[in-house]
Amino acid sequence: MPSAPSGSPGPHVTVVGGGPVGLSAALLLRRAGIRCTVLERDTAPSPHPKARGVRTRTMELFTRWGLAGALDARALPAGANQFIYCDSLAGAEIARSPRPDDRHAGVSVTGPRRVSQDVVQRVLLDAVRRAGGVDLRWGTEVTGLRQSAEQVTVTTRDGDRVTADYVIAADGVASTVRDLLGVAVEGEGVLGYGQSIYWHGDLSRWTRGRLCIQFLTGHRLGHPASIACVDGRDRWVTMVTRPGGGSRPRPPDPGEAVAIIRRAVGAEIDPEIIDITTWRISACVAVRWRAGRVFLAGDAAHSFPPTGGFGMNTGVQDVDNLVWKLALVLRGLAGDALLDTYETERIGVARANAAWSVANGARFREIGAAIARGDDTALHRLLEEQRDHVEAVEQDLAFGYGAGAVAEGEVPDGTPLRYARPGHRFPETPVVIDGERRSSTVALGDRFTLVTRREQEWAAARAEGERFGLDLVLAAVDPDVLHGRPAALVRPDGIVAWLAHPADGPDRLRAVLGSLLGRRP
Repeated sequence: MPSAPSGSPGPHVTVVGGGPVGLSAALLLRRAGIRCTVLERDTAPSPHPKARGVRTRTMELFTRWGLAGALDARALPAGANQFIYCDSLAGAEIARSPRPDDRHAGVSVTGPRRVSQDVVQRVLLDAVRRAGGVDLRWGTEVTGLRQSAEQVTVTTRDGDRVTADYVIAADGVASTVRDLLGVAVEGEGVLGYGQSIYWHGDLSRWTRGRLCIQFLTGHRLGHPASIACVDGRDRWVTMVTRPGGGSRPRPPDPGEAVAIIRRAVGAEIDPEIIDITTWRISACVAVRWRAGRVFLAGDAAHSFPPTGGFGMNTGVQDVDNLVWKLALVLRGLAGDALLDTYETERIGVARANAAWSVANGARFREIGAAIARGDDTALHRLLEEQRDHVEAVEQDLAFGYGAGAVAEGEVPDGTPLRYARPGHRFPETPVVIDGERRSSTVALGDRFTLVTRREQEWAAARAEGERFGLDLVLAAVDPDVLHGRPAALVRPDGIVAWLAHPADGPDRLRAVLGSLLGRRP
């Protein structure tokens, strides 16, 4: 039977997928005042932890959205920032990866959190419910899609039809929407298989005083497996990998799962098995992220090995890039071409994160091989390299968009971690907005902001924003961050869209806004 979204008339977006990426999209849409319907195939949020890390950039977004407190309450202590290699938890410890150093101190007001994906999903779900205006439909599987020049309709297995202005497909690595669109992926489709055992048990006898990301066990004994803490107390994930040459392996049965855990722990414990999953490890990126009025995001657009912690994080940042553009187009403040910049900007980031994650996986295997053959020289070198895997500051915060919704111009020298550069995240620094001193990476979001050395010189900028229907914010900042330039235009996603030259003024700002939005004032 036909089904229309509830609520008042107006712009409407359908989100397919109710995981962290889909819920992030829904929350952003509501913050922009846009009605939203979320269609999720599962009947309830998954209890399996899956990913276990929120990177710094994503944590900046969650802080901006008011979610930091709820996530901090469920995160592991900050000291869980290294890998411990051992024969088993009860056996000999072999090595530890170096802890992060202070090379990048001060690059963010926040930092990474070791918090599991199921917690992130529940925190986002609570925020979406509080926001209101989102029609959440669990147990709703999408089976069809049809679009015209004005709208797009998805059909569910129950025969319902939901029509909206746009669709965001965040329905996972085996995306139904991507298949319906006929969009191919490129990359390594099967690098192997991961088997994850989620369980409950007391390991305090062997883990007290050994805070870490995870224990990597069994390399010298011929049965490598990892053990990672989920909640800082008594919930754990033990993972083994299987080769990708043959067919998908069957999941271990409960007896086999207990045996895997006991070998990794090195003791005859009696774990309570909660859940067992098997999944394909891949490194693929969709060749197209937009098909008419449909956009791919998260695992529907890209899949990475878990060795890097960028899967969920990249997906959340995908929709942070997309939703503000959708909002402007739906409000008639920007042309359709702005939506094309979503793929232009994000596809390169996804490819880079896929390659980085694959390289991290290869290093893990090299470390395991060095341990197995007793090569201390190679092991020391590889562990030093692993420091950047753990910190990942450059990969996480220094990404950039060479094209897209960014004004062309000369790019100044200097790292984007410290200086404003077009196409990059505006660096962390105090900014003053309406007399209040705030963090730039938290305050510069939701609206266009003109960051200046001297606010009075750009007082006319607000009027230029009003020409385009924008509520342009003015912010004052230490001149050093601008690298000698008088002003920087920061997008609603915190990315620098334009860096002014000394001779530029409000007229140039007007031209830049017109170019970015694809219309005249």
